[in-house]
Amino acid sequence: MPMPKNPCRVAALGATALIAALLVSGCSLQPDVSTRVQADARTAQPAPALSGSSLSGGHVDLTALRGHPVVVDFWASWCGPCRQEQAELNSLVTRYSARGVHFIGVDIRDDSANARAYVQEFHITYPSVFDPASDDAAAFNVDAPPTTVVIDAAGTIRLRELGTLVDVPTTLDSLLGSSS
Repeated sequence: MPMPKNPCRVAALGATALIAALLVSGCSLQPDVSTRVQADARTAQPAPALSGSSLSGGHVDLTALRGHPVVVDFWASWCGPCRQEQAELNSLVTRYSARGVHFIGVDIRDDSANARAYVQEFHITYPSVFDPASDDAAAFNVDAPPTTVVIDAAGTIRLRELGTLVDVPTTLDSLLGSSS
């Protein structure tokens, strides 16, 4: 096979191939990014404290919700997967709020203007705490958004999912003692 005569063309073809490979591998690895950790009685941990001002101006305090299951969603306005799953999360709010489940968002590594715009754009009805330094995320062992944590009525973490909401309905149904 003869060698191409133009080194710039070789470099451009190589760069194009590399970019294509990265794009394809990123898409094919997406399911592998999702992780689920369901806690049983032996591995469940108490939820850490979570309180602060919400992006809408109210106050959020996780301990005040004791006695109810709570879904805590860690998100960021710049996070593409967060944007992709927000409609599904809003559907879960509609489906489970009437059954006593509370929802809290935690906006991490963001700025408040972008966070407020995200809440408005996606019509988020539950309060979101602003956590620009990811202190709350660290307390919940959250490394990246979107991560969803389900807490039972006693304040114990029962599920932690990164990049997916697939086990949230089953976990909530189990905590509520029924299926929907």
